[in-house]
Amino acid sequence: MKIIRESTHISGFLYDKPVQELPALTHCGETLCARGHAIAPHAHPGFEFHYLSRGAYGWSVGRQATDQRMGDIFVNYPNELHATGPGTYPESHFLWIGLHLSQLGAEGKRLAALLRRKNCRVLPGCHEAEPILRGLVSQVISHRAHRSAATLAYLQTLIAVIQQRAMSADSESHGDAARLPYSHSIQKAVSYLEKNLDRRLPLSELTAAATMRHVPHFCAQFHREVGVTPAAHHRRLRLHAAREALEQPAFTITMAALQFGFSSSQHFSVCFQREFGVSPMRWRNDPTHRSGSPPDRNAE
Repeated sequence: MKIIRESTHISGFLYDKPVQELPALTHCGETLCARGHAIAPHAHPGFEFHYLSRGAYGWSVGRQATDQRMGDIFVNYPNELHATGPGTYPESHFLWIGLHLSQLGAEGKRLAALLRRKNCRVLPGCHEAEPILRGLVSQVISHRAHRSAATLAYLQTLIAVIQQRAMSADSESHGDAARLPYSHSIQKAVSYLEKNLDRRLPLSELTAAATMRHVPHFCAQFHREVGVTPAAHHRRLRLHAAREALEQPAFTITMAALQFGFSSSQHFSVCFQREFGVSPMRWRNDPTHRSGSPPDRNAE
């Protein structure tokens, strides 16, 4: 076991080749990341599945950016270079596992083919994956009798869950009810934020939208589930919407600032730079910041 000791890790560990009798399991781990945590570009020979149990996160695969929410599984393909996405993310908690699916029998091969065929990147609402991954790690570190058989059983259950989500990915990818990464009240607040991007929202209004009575209680629950304050989450939503609007040639920076609730173009530019690491003027004028290329899906 390798203990992860980095400035942006609060705690974490990694097991490489944890069960000798199961070479299909290449690695597994868990980490609690501090705000602003970043992962350098790297790749793995097999598939990697990241389960986000707390906070929010973003990934970059090539030049493709992907957001991940609490309860989602992020899928990384063999030999695919991936890293932290643009922006600054809140404190977050991950469990992850690396697998050679081709070495896990017919179901493993079937899942690998399904993921590639449906081009799955994020599988939403996989909450049952957390106890499966925790049980798997418990077997890895236990060295009890029949450890290999128990670990394999967890792997087969995880494959079944991922396959289930991948098969329904098309119908669920855009539905709030399907994602439900938060409790009912917080999901209502998040949906309200997503529909009101033209202004800053008073906490009293947002608390009412969440059908909660007390602002401090709402704020505490929102931060606990989403990983950031309501204002910070709303600002990030507005910035992403403004960035998309700036793709239109006639849309000026001042227009973006006013349309998405920023007090001035200067304030907007400061927030944009902090979120995306580039000024809105440079992002708009330099196509390299907006270009994307399909990920390289090498076979195992």
